[in-house]
Amino acid sequence: MKTIKKRWAYAVIGIIVLLFAGLVYAWTTFSKPLTNLWSQNALTWTSTIVMSFFCIGGLLSGIMQKKGINIRNNLMISAVLLLAGFAISALLGKMTGSILFIYIGFGMLGGLGTGFAYNVILSAVSAWFPDKQGLISGILLMGFGISPFLMGLVYAANVDQMDGKGGIPWYICFLAIGIGCFVIMMIGSFTIKKPGKDFTAPQPKVKKQGKNTTEPFEEVETRQLVKKINFWLMFIWATITTIAGMTVVFLGTPIATAAVPQLNDNASFLAVIVGLISIFNGIGRILFGSIFDKAGYKPTLLTICAVFIAAMGILILAMVSGSLIFLILGYIATGLSFGGVTTSQSAFCNKFFGAKHYAQNLPIMVLVIIPASFGMKLVQSIQTGLTEGGLTETSAYIVVLIGVAAICLLAGIIALFIKKPGSAKKQSV
Repeated sequence: MKTIKKRWAYAVIGIIVLLFAGLVYAWTTFSKPLTNLWSQNALTWTSTIVMSFFCIGGLLSGIMQKKGINIRNNLMISAVLLLAGFAISALLGKMTGSILFIYIGFGMLGGLGTGFAYNVILSAVSAWFPDKQGLISGILLMGFGISPFLMGLVYAANVDQMDGKGGIPWYICFLAIGIGCFVIMMIGSFTIKKPGKDFTAPQPKVKKQGKNTTEPFEEVETRQLVKKINFWLMFIWATITTIAGMTVVFLGTPIATAAVPQLNDNASFLAVIVGLISIFNGIGRILFGSIFDKAGYKPTLLTICAVFIAAMGILILAMVSGSLIFLILGYIATGLSFGGVTTSQSAFCNKFFGAKHYAQNLPIMVLVIIPASFGMKLVQSIQTGLTEGGLTETSAYIVVLIGVAAICLLAGIIALFIKKPGSAKKQSV
């Protein structure tokens, strides 16, 4: 009983750590006061840099853990990187007026620090839950997913949005955020541990074969990972569905105002409507984590694709009818399905490739963020091209949403080809 309580305590701490680590993904909100200093186009590149260095940070953390550098030191590195990143952005960015220090501080160092924390928390805490891989992935990633929304609201409510017109200057807010991240990461480094060799997880009910359902299908070393067809099928599936989710997230505000023009008159209400995507993204991570544990990988992946397609259909109805109800339902469905993507990646990686090399394998899987971000930019360019070519804004978004639904159908077809390894045919999912 004491061990069970301990592992749930680690889960709570992990959520808090990821809640702060996910702050770098609130860049859309963080960057608003900075438009007084730099162009929106220049600021947009920060998101791409953050996502790229997040992947690099995860890879470096996995390598360091493999070489024996423990969880504590990895989280301490994350703490220092995040503090340095926000401090450089605030102090040097303000003093010099050069956006280069935003790219280096927030983008590179912030991205690296987030990658370190993400990899360490998922690999350490999930090791305590071999019997609930989907659920624990969803719970942890919920904190990471809702961070941009919750922390973004706190930042937006306190920062000076108009350069001297009231509120706390952006660079002071950045320093406070950096210090907060440093403190939380350091607390996490002294509290979170991996289970010892004597740890035995509670066993779920087994099926007729009497097999241990917590066991992975196989243990795969990172160098062998890229030779697995299941890895590439899942990588492609995750890339496609991430493009789908990122497209609606990135175009959330313009899609909303194109569907319901009256939202332009109420910025606060518009922010809440678009924020539903983030809220239900967090809920979707837990929901689909539970589905993964109970129904298995294939029903989970197919259901995510089905909900994505339904979401696009509902949003198209919102465009055609101008209905706020359809818009809300479409954003809820998008958030739920998008939340399931990240959770499925984590649980799939552990189930198919094992816990032994999870810290090294997961960052390889998470690299989908890079091609997905460029895919999302391509979709945005297509939408812009359609508008410039003569289509109305509403019609252009409808074409984009139809395209997103089509690629989600393709992802569902790809999921059908993912098979359990031959050495584990008799095991249950």
